[in-house]
Amino acid sequence: MAAILVDDDAPIEIPLEAVLEHGLHEGLSLLTKDWVSIREQVRYRLSVRRSLEFLARRRRTRADLRAQLLKGFSEAETDAAIVRIDELGYLDDESWAKDYVTTLRARGRGRSLLARELSQRGIDEEARLNALAKHDDRGEALAITRKRLRSLQRLAPDVRDRRLYAFLRRRGFDNDTAKQAMDEAIRADGTESFLERGLN
Repeated sequence: MAAILVDDDAPIEIPLEAVLEHGLHEGLSLLTKDWVSIREQVRYRLSVRRSLEFLARRRRTRADLRAQLLKGFSEAETDAAIVRIDELGYLDDESWAKDYVTTLRARGRGRSLLARELSQRGIDEEARLNALAKHDDRGEALAITRKRLRSLQRLAPDVRDRRLYAFLRRRGFDNDTAKQAMDEAIRADGTESFLERGLN
């Protein structure tokens, strides 16, 4: 990077390749339109470079990358960089979403919670649906119910069941899935089932 001072403006950092490409040197006179054009090109290159730096640290969604770029670049510069990064094949929200729902962090979460989290990351509806197509809500609910049940064994059945049900609902499981997982886990534990006692 080189610091370029034009007239009495604050110094502007530009890549050395831009200095060489445009033959910039001390005392050079430029027309305003030429300097504006050079600056736009430089800002574009910097926004693409910054995008690649962000992506080198970790994969990002399109919305996440956009939010990061907007901290230092204009909307137009950001949009241009995202178009270029997309052309290079470094942005794939659908693949990112599919990976997200198979991570350890997503274990024990229901479809609705995962869909909400994906939406918050800027994943569109079609990509969310594709990512969640193979998500086994029933299996995830049962696994996390069995695990949670161990920590609630000393509670009275009614209290245990209320807490377990509320926990499953917070984790994004629908009413039926939560009740079925509870019934199966409690039966396997050898106590009277949630459904047999007629609780709703």
